[in-house]
Amino acid sequence: MSQNHVVAGGPPADKHRRARVVLWAAGVVALLGLLGGGIASAHLTSSLSDYDAPGSAVVLAQHQIQRVTGADPEEGYEVVVRTAAPVGVSSPVPSRVATVVALLRARPEVKRVLDYASTGGGSTMISKDGDFTVVVATVGAVQEKQAVAALQRSLAAQPSLKGDTWLGGPTVADVQIAAVSSQDLGRAELFALPFLILLLFFVFRGLRAAAVPLLGAVFAIAVTLGVMGLVIVALPLSVFALNLVIALGLGLSVDFSLLIVSRFREEFRRQGSVESALVTVRQTAGHTVLFSSLTIAAAMGTLAIFPERFVYSMGIAGAIVVLAAGGFALLVLPSLLTVFGERIAAHTSSRRHALPAQDGAQTTGRWYRIATVVMRRPALWALSAVLILVVLSAPFLHVSFTGADASALPASSSAGTAYELVQNKFAAFSEAPASLVVDAAHPTARDLTSLSAKTAAVPGVKAVSTFEHLGGSLWEANVALSSPPLSPAAQRTVNDLQSLHGPGQLTVVGQTASFLSLQKSLKSHLPVVLGLIVLIALVMLFAMTRSVVLPLMAVVMNIFTIGATFGMLVWAFKWGHLSHLLGFNGPGALQSTSLIIILAVVFGLSTDYGVFLLGRMKEEHDAGATPEGAVALGLDRTGGIVSAAAVCLALAMGALVLSRLVFVKELGLGVAFAVLLDATVVRAILVPAVMKLLGPVAWWSPRQARAQAQPLISVPVIPQAPLVPEPALADLSATK
Repeated sequence: MSQNHVVAGGPPADKHRRARVVLWAAGVVALLGLLGGGIASAHLTSSLSDYDAPGSAVVLAQHQIQRVTGADPEEGYEVVVRTAAPVGVSSPVPSRVATVVALLRARPEVKRVLDYASTGGGSTMISKDGDFTVVVATVGAVQEKQAVAALQRSLAAQPSLKGDTWLGGPTVADVQIAAVSSQDLGRAELFALPFLILLLFFVFRGLRAAAVPLLGAVFAIAVTLGVMGLVIVALPLSVFALNLVIALGLGLSVDFSLLIVSRFREEFRRQGSVESALVTVRQTAGHTVLFSSLTIAAAMGTLAIFPERFVYSMGIAGAIVVLAAGGFALLVLPSLLTVFGERIAAHTSSRRHALPAQDGAQTTGRWYRIATVVMRRPALWALSAVLILVVLSAPFLHVSFTGADASALPASSSAGTAYELVQNKFAAFSEAPASLVVDAAHPTARDLTSLSAKTAAVPGVKAVSTFEHLGGSLWEANVALSSPPLSPAAQRTVNDLQSLHGPGQLTVVGQTASFLSLQKSLKSHLPVVLGLIVLIALVMLFAMTRSVVLPLMAVVMNIFTIGATFGMLVWAFKWGHLSHLLGFNGPGALQSTSLIIILAVVFGLSTDYGVFLLGRMKEEHDAGATPEGAVALGLDRTGGIVSAAAVCLALAMGALVLSRLVFVKELGLGVAFAVLLDATVVRAILVPAVMKLLGPVAWWSPRQARAQAQPLISVPVIPQAPLVPEPALADLSATK
């Protein structure tokens, strides 16, 4: 029997038949995932409670209010009405306002409707010139998406209201933020797709090969949607996780497919057999993809530690899509190569990778020359790269945070327009007031009046309503803030309100108070999440390289990349330097939840590229190359892959900057910038420079680790003798 037959493990016909079975099975799994995910997507949440910090004083107070009144203080409708003629507090209710009040009262979820004529503070509900007024409705338990759609239809069905009413409020704003996010994601990816296909054609050098990552993305996204459908049976998930699933699924499918296909082509040229090439690919690039997918999935999975639904949904969905993309690359892609391998390999060019020449010498390319140039003056290059990263990181020292509310919506949305009208036309009315809640059994009128006076004296307070008895021992007063909700000034005012003392227990609720509670929760959980992410990266990189120094180096470089990314985001969004280019009004702060998601994604992707590079360097080092030679050859054989993968991933994620929502722009630009920075300054300059400075120390490991016959998970040396497939790697071409 020939060597190729030993490697193949069976007749070609059997291998092709098994491969086709795997492909059909993958198609069925993807179809079931799409069907299940389509049904489940209707049950993904899109409410302000997605950002709640469970167990916080604010959330407990909100639950108390809902128990005694039936109304959820986080929900609510607000309709801005243009009056036919200017009105005052004593004016009769115009017909338009009466129509809106009747429509709101007819809604089953509405608990109470207030207009300027039915409340003691009616003057605040009339605009400064009297041309506009606001009708407010409190809302109980509600299916946000369905209820808002029904109310919009009711308002649109009234000819007298057309063009003169704008539906807003927290419930409507959150539903429209989710809708705009989904619409913008679809438009952005459709816009980027032709460019991505063209880029993939040139990167993969063939139409069939270029289709591989797109198939992988469809598979990964479909499987993720199906699994999310199972998860939400027991645990609610936020609809915003879909943004990350689509962009990350596409980007990682490109990453993993490019690594597998590139190594397959290299081994096919060297060994001349699809079966033999696949065996080597599984043992080398397959191990690298396994490490990468597990590391990124673990990094994303740490977000599940946060109790906030918005954050843990991103973590769960992100981990699933990473594992699905890795599963496609490790299980489905080998079957594709078994069937179409010779056609895909036929488009390869011998100039792409460093391969042994006939005399045993290495042929090298531009990345080898880059590494050589850097290692001639490693201290100078390392210092230059670190200086660039530090300068980029510096603006992060001035970071401030905000959340997402109606101010993030475009003017084309009704809630966005309602928010702007309230901010510009009304003197004291606040769309998102801070409510002062007092839990006291028998407070005296004097106590409540005194507390109202103290509240009015707090800097940043525009108006205070009288205390209203909600029921039981709860009393509430609305506090209009002079600054927009969630702004740094509003946050300072709410912090001052929380320090007030009054009868019984005093709690501040409202959007700004909820955001401050969220910030406190994120800060308390962040050290644990960061510690786990770093520990996972160290363990996985040690398991792969068996070096103590290289994992530490990789983690430090990842921190540099994240710091530079956050600094750029402050420069672009807080300071507004890219506001004209990206089309947004500077919010003056970054959304904290977006930064945490960017942190996990970027750390995982940076480790991913580190695994690509260090895995190949280890192969060369274990094969007998000098430390310098291992660095140069490793970079030469992976530099093109990493840079191409980074460009493709940056295109997929960067398309999110086309969104009309600032926090989605932050996510897209942050990840795109990070992967490009990591693939250039870090991997092409800093890594070879530092490894040259470290020399043999870079590969140091404890004696007991080196004494082990088999590492935990290793990237083995490619032997020249015939190879036998490893059953643990699920060899699709195993012998009968």
